[in-house]
Amino acid sequence: MFNNLGTILSTKLFGKNIGKDSFHNFYYISKNKKNKKRWVIYYKNNDASSVSPEWQSWLTSTSDEIPNKKNTFRHQWQIEHQPNLTGLDNLYLKSNINLQNNNKYYSSWVPIKGVKNIDGR
Repeated sequence: MFNNLGTILSTKLFGKNIGKDSFHNFYYISKNKKNKKRWVIYYKNNDASSVSPEWQSWLTSTSDEIPNKKNTFRHQWQIEHQPNLTGLDNLYLKSNINLQNNNKYYSSWVPIKGVKNIDGR
């Protein structure tokens, strides 16, 4: 609670809002001209995987260009960024159902009951 309150206060006092991404994360830069720090305020969870590559390069000072839809070029083969989905409810179930429904040529291995192994078990 107090960590969040301190972050919000210091962001309001010392930060300037630079932009917002498609995941509703807000990006800030410090008002101090000598030491320009950059940070992100996450929308829901503190999940670094919800930061797109364009904003990640800006956060790490790899690029000084602020990402927006006009200056972000994507190749046809590039897919849209998604955060890490590990740990979400029913994720395995959904992916398993999609595998069974979409792939007609795939069947998982099922052991045959009553057949013994080489060592007799």
